[in-house]
Amino acid sequence: MAVPASLLVDDGAPVNLMVWHCTWEQHVRVVPNVMLRDFASLCERHGVSGKFSIPPMPAALGRIDRQLTGISPAHLRTFLDIARRRIAPRFDITCELLTHLVAFNVKGGYFEHMYEDAWVSRATADQIAETIALALTILDSVGLRSTGVTSPWSTGADNEKAYAQGIARAFWRVHRRKRSWYFLHCMDESRPAWPWVAWKDAGRGLETVTVPANTGDVFWPTQYAVTLRAARAAARAGADELLSRDGRSGRIRELVDVGFPVTILTHWQSLFSNGRLAGLWGLELLLERMAAHLGDEIRWMRCSELARLARPRSRRGQ
Repeated sequence: MAVPASLLVDDGAPVNLMVWHCTWEQHVRVVPNVMLRDFASLCERHGVSGKFSIPPMPAALGRIDRQLTGISPAHLRTFLDIARRRIAPRFDITCELLTHLVAFNVKGGYFEHMYEDAWVSRATADQIAETIALALTILDSVGLRSTGVTSPWSTGADNEKAYAQGIARAFWRVHRRKRSWYFLHCMDESRPAWPWVAWKDAGRGLETVTVPANTGDVFWPTQYAVTLRAARAAARAGADELLSRDGRSGRIRELVDVGFPVTILTHWQSLFSNGRLAGLWGLELLLERMAAHLGDEIRWMRCSELARLARPRSRRGQ
């Protein structure tokens, strides 16, 4: 029986969120839309599915259904057009809360002086639902129907019951969707996991599933290479870590052999590699190896499909 496989892409945006996340570092600000086209072509060529997150108010620059400060309307329109036509058919689109930076006060209409993860740690389920409902509404208004939530950083980890409940309420309120899911957990090598039900209201038929990543982001170091050659060397090392050239070793081989989902985590900025696209080159190398050596041992699916295979929490490691 084929093992499920999903590619989890965080921080998808027309801008490089690292500019605001790591202000002490030098990062290229705008991500050219040719990269999104190339990524879409690569995934179409290899039949890849998974999830692609888009913060509805990236870095607090504005709303993607209106305009973003410092980003041309044409650039934003093209990004959203490609996302609708070529990403959404293969990937679940998720919000990444609202900004993946500072919290937004929905009732007051202003940004808080705290990051979203800190805000969620003290928020109620109703407050979380309000925020996520706005995120879903913004995505919906640009023709991108969200099926789940990506957690910025470790958002929700210290308030997970309220977080999962808030997600469920938001999806029911906006989309009348009874099953929702979110990405938060990254499992270490000794504890891969299947998705599990994080919260459930049997009376109303609502449930929230958490879909974990069973790999780390091996292409993250490509952002810090000083030459294209060094960036590609880092990308090749990352691909090797996940699957060797002969397909006999690596994290993905291990997951397939023990029958756990191949949920591969990466970030938009990791693939962008500060303009060198070395991470995207490394992803292509990895996908070629997977096609050559795994074949029908894996089956690509969206995270919403994977969420339907959730197991009780006590059995998620079996």
